[in-house]
Amino acid sequence: MDIQSIKTLMELQALQTISGTNSNSASPSVFSSMVDDLLQSELTDATKNAASLLNSYSSMASADSLAISPKNYLDAFLLEGQANTTIDQYLNDYTGQSGYENVLAGASSYSETIAQAANTYNVPEKLIAAIIKQESNFNPNAVSTAGATGLMQLMPSTAKFLGVTDPTNPEQNIMGGAKYLRQMLNQFDNDIEKALAAYNAGPGNVKKYDGIPPFNETTNYVKKVLNYYRT
Repeated sequence: MDIQSIKTLMELQALQTISGTNSNSASPSVFSSMVDDLLQSELTDATKNAASLLNSYSSMASADSLAISPKNYLDAFLLEGQANTTIDQYLNDYTGQSGYENVLAGASSYSETIAQAANTYNVPEKLIAAIIKQESNFNPNAVSTAGATGLMQLMPSTAKFLGVTDPTNPEQNIMGGAKYLRQMLNQFDNDIEKALAAYNAGPGNVKKYDGIPPFNETTNYVKKVLNYYRT
């Protein structure tokens, strides 16, 4: 997993946490710079120099532009409240290295393609796996009553738009689904919940309701995918 993918993963975690705690937007440049410095340093234990690293960015954050302090950033997204968590362990939990266990074990069969899609479209590998679990339970030949097909359940019109010619082909389907997920993330400012809702119910409905549409199927879908992702 390359540096850009790791950075994007952390940024998605950051944006998701912020959207759930405060309506103010965070300064992406501050967080990006912090992640760059953290990754370019040779830290294996994220707690070793965390205080000094974060303190150097504190002056860059203002109440108007940053709703949560840099220290809380690291606690929430990198350490996830575990004082002894290392960067390597954090990444293992969110990539195919050790992320495909228990309910996501079926993703192991597609780990190379998932990794390729994650790197190509800058989305977390485990998030792709979580969507596949919910959409098809890792069955490449799954077809819904509405006609959605394959691992990431692409509708015929969506598959055509994404350039997918054979939606039952695992590689084409995963690459197409990840591309569509990235489009939804871009459209909704990297808000994972809104992007997942758009993946399920369409971006038009998310815009109409200014958030997750009040459809039982969609609310349950978002909840289940996030549960798989955070398992």
